[in-house]
Amino acid sequence: MRRPVLVARTRVAVAYGAVFLVLGTGLLLTVNMLARAGTQERAARIARTAVPAEAARPGDTVTVSTVYRLSGDVSAAASHELVVWSAAALGATALLAVGVGWWTAGLFLRPVQGALDSQRRFIANASHELRTPLATQRAAIQVGLEGRPSPEELARTRATLLETNRHTERLIDGLLLLARSERGLERPEVLDLAEVVRGEAAAVAARADEEGVRIAVRSAPALLAGNRVLLAQLAGNLLRNAVGYNHCGGTVEVTVRPGRTGVLLAVDNTGPVVAAEDVGALFEPFRRGREHERLGGGAGLGLSVVASIARAHGGTAKAAPRAGGGLHVVVELPRGTARGSAG
Repeated sequence: MRRPVLVARTRVAVAYGAVFLVLGTGLLLTVNMLARAGTQERAARIARTAVPAEAARPGDTVTVSTVYRLSGDVSAAASHELVVWSAAALGATALLAVGVGWWTAGLFLRPVQGALDSQRRFIANASHELRTPLATQRAAIQVGLEGRPSPEELARTRATLLETNRHTERLIDGLLLLARSERGLERPEVLDLAEVVRGEAAAVAARADEEGVRIAVRSAPALLAGNRVLLAQLAGNLLRNAVGYNHCGGTVEVTVRPGRTGVLLAVDNTGPVVAAEDVGALFEPFRRGREHERLGGGAGLGLSVVASIARAHGGTAKAAPRAGGGLHVVVELPRGTARGSAG
């Protein structure tokens, strides 16, 4: 457990115990004072009942005083026992309150702890991804333009700089889109997801032909409330990933249909074998999987953006490896009013 989280959890637990101790002390002092006064009055009443004043004779003075003294002693003993056991119970319960505070703080801080770790990983990965094209550009300029470069060297350097510049643009666009989708939806509209997916499939068709990959779309009207731009990005990322992480002669099968509780979008693609233990990590930023490293030339934000957009619409995105290679990705979105903006 990281030190800031441990310190915060300890402070919450101690605060729980301190607040309970203060309130409990006040409560027990009040109860003891009232109980002591009531016990003394009750003991005096019992003494008067046991030895009525009119029944007392001059020679019975010792007996009457003895009864009053005994009743007072019993009252004091009862009050003392009440104080002792109340203090013991208060201390034990205060320790229990600290334990409850520790458990409660851990319960509420666990998501925060995970978010902090995720944020640290994201910043570290983003820094690395942004540093890589800059280093490539610097090396291309230093080596390619050193001395008197030939026209071929200039052309090669120009191509390298353009490609790294495009990669940087794609990375920045992906980071901005990821941040935008995490904010949630501002003005959802009713749209047909099948229409959105068919449009994105047509946009990816040229690249699929170049890669020798066949795309097949089976769709039925699937109405939902959402953001058209974000959903187009979601479908486009899935299709580009399915084409990029594939092989010549491979296929991409897309299905859009209304489900029992919402709208389903499923994308199945052939390609390299993906280990089952790597599938969950593919939805994290900058994670591509062992067999997917750089295959699609992307920044590793595709599926993380898909998952973020699905969450913004109140839905889920899941994936599973296919027998023989490739992925089976399913996005399920609710039909109703999408979740409002989070920020």
